[in-house]
Amino acid sequence: MKYLKFLAIAFSITLFSCKKDKDNTIENTNEPAIIPHIHINVDNEAEVNTKANYLPAEIIIDGKNKYESYEGRTGIRGRGNSSWSFPKKPYKLKLDAKEPLFGMAPYKKWILLAEYLDGSMLYNSIPFKAAEMLGIPYTNNVVPVELTINKEYRGFYVFMEHKEVGLDRIDIGEDGVLLELDAYYDEDWQFKSDKFDLPVMVQYPKSSNMTGNKLIEIRDEFEVFEALVADPSFPNNNYLDYFDDLSFVNYMIIYELTQNREISHPKSTYMNKKKNGKFRMGIIWDFDWGFGYSFNQQHYDLGSVNTPTFADASYPGTDFFTKFMDDPHLQQLFAERWNWFRANKFRELKRHVKEYAELVRQAMEADHQVWGARNSSGDIDVDLLNALSWLEARANYIDNYISSF
Repeated sequence: MKYLKFLAIAFSITLFSCKKDKDNTIENTNEPAIIPHIHINVDNEAEVNTKANYLPAEIIIDGKNKYESYEGRTGIRGRGNSSWSFPKKPYKLKLDAKEPLFGMAPYKKWILLAEYLDGSMLYNSIPFKAAEMLGIPYTNNVVPVELTINKEYRGFYVFMEHKEVGLDRIDIGEDGVLLELDAYYDEDWQFKSDKFDLPVMVQYPKSSNMTGNKLIEIRDEFEVFEALVADPSFPNNNYLDYFDDLSFVNYMIIYELTQNREISHPKSTYMNKKKNGKFRMGIIWDFDWGFGYSFNQQHYDLGSVNTPTFADASYPGTDFFTKFMDDPHLQQLFAERWNWFRANKFRELKRHVKEYAELVRQAMEADHQVWGARNSSGDIDVDLLNALSWLEARANYIDNYISSF
């Protein structure tokens, strides 16, 4: 179920109109959309101040007549790496029973993203919608919500699926492998790769099903592929027998369009593999430091829009992933996919961002009263203009980039 029914319904009932695409503004009719509200009441009103343990709680979802409401029991704990250090905290939920929240497949585990770094609350509307348009498997759904914990309003959040293997999530089969390349290097089962010193962590199989022999098997399989990438014969060898070219190209279109430099470290960079299949890029994840933020701690600043995503050559992710774009085959495939996206989907993407901005208009104002503007202008229309202008400029950058192939 790619992009949720709610967004289509909400967009159709929200009373607003958009100017033509050449004008990056929206006309507000002063009748903002109302998004769902999640209430979590932790037992004994305990504060959620740990990532280690789930605290038992009651969860109440007010669907605001757009989703089915829900009441039940859950556990709640903190999540994230650097994002957990921010004043506005992200959370992970584990329901007592599998439930189809917000029309998604029934599962126990769910995520609440705080979006602290971007006070416009717009950035997650861009990559996940673009990934859906490109047909990237296992792309998370995005549901804008408001959150109250222990009767204290916590602001605007994005509700989405937990990153886990299973039907209607990361569906790679029981014998598949999900790897996370991340410089934090803090999981139970992990290895540094031989040729590029990549920090590879095994997300699936789960830790409880892992053994030392299984880790060696996964490492050896990855390093056979990695050795071909490092070999002087690259790209004129059989490395594509181990690596899915289309998944890489689609993935890189998202990361180039958003200038998401997490991949260069690498951090929050995922690869998956079905049994007897090729390594594929995905899922997409973590765009906090995209849209120019990593250069000057400001999203949508046009001053950095023409800076390459892989601007720092000192990182192992840069060494590894830039190798692929030296392959003329991948260059051609990237250019073909980008030109298709530019001609057929880019305008639709910008229209989606406009509609999303209208959805979050009212929640943004309430969120800012709690957490401040956080690099937002405080005006959703100004922030929208900044985001769309940045997207257009970044698309122009990619146009020039592929012309150099």
